[in-house]
Amino acid sequence: MADIRRLTALGMSPELATEAASQIDGAVSGNTAVAALTTIATADAIDPATTMALVNICKAKINTIITALQS
Repeated sequence: MADIRRLTALGMSPELATEAASQIDGAVSGNTAVAALTTIATADAIDPATTMALVNICKAKINTIITALQS
């Protein structure tokens, strides 16, 4: 799940990126709630009504992420 190339592009040494990726993958692989998280597929907000809808969806997604990380 973690991408060593992206971590090194962000300035990590290859050794540290490899270790970080290993730890991230190990933490996520054992947590099915984290592994099941999906992206927000709602269209961008273009007016007050769609902005409110997107905010509510983001709030729900954030709560789902917090719950997944706590499990």
